[in-house]
Amino acid sequence: MGIDAQDEVMGRLLFLPVGTVAGDTVALRSEVIVVLRERRLAMVEEMATAVRRAGLAHVLEMGHIGLERRLDAAVRTVLDAWEHDRPLRADELEALRHHGIAVARAGIPLWRLLNAVHHASRAGWDYAVAQAVAVVEDSPRPRLAARLVGDLSVDALELATRAQAQLAAGYGEVAPARPRPGANMGALPAPVRRP
Repeated sequence: MGIDAQDEVMGRLLFLPVGTVAGDTVALRSEVIVVLRERRLAMVEEMATAVRRAGLAHVLEMGHIGLERRLDAAVRTVLDAWEHDRPLRADELEALRHHGIAVARAGIPLWRLLNAVHHASRAGWDYAVAQAVAVVEDSPRPRLAARLVGDLSVDALELATRAQAQLAAGYGEVAPARPRPGANMGALPAPVRRP
């Protein structure tokens, strides 16, 4: 039990001994998160490469924040949420909403924003799974390892869905600027005509 400065009971300490399913899950999850934190910059680079390859870097570089810096903040947020087994906090959701607003004010179509987030999320998830599998493949409890990867998958999908919903909500607060006549901002590329 914890004791505060006035010698009052604050709560009970939860002890999950390793060797139990719950204890092993917590230990394995912590190990995966430590590895992902150590390799965070490599994950960010994979994500940035995917977004650039899709031609969508400018969508995530709004507000004078570089792509890698924005993605690094996103990765830190996800790892913190995984570590503490929590949803996105109000301040994190508000930052996403503000980014959605900025993209709308720039006149960039919503589909480009969501597509950029999709490319970044997919690359980050692919990297995270490869690292998690490398950690858990030597686990003496393969079912537990598979369950952990499954749990992280569900958590990642929930976080990405919530992030996209918040970006879209912010975007919806602003009537997007109309492109200049003749400008092709955000339009799908014209089909290639073959003779």
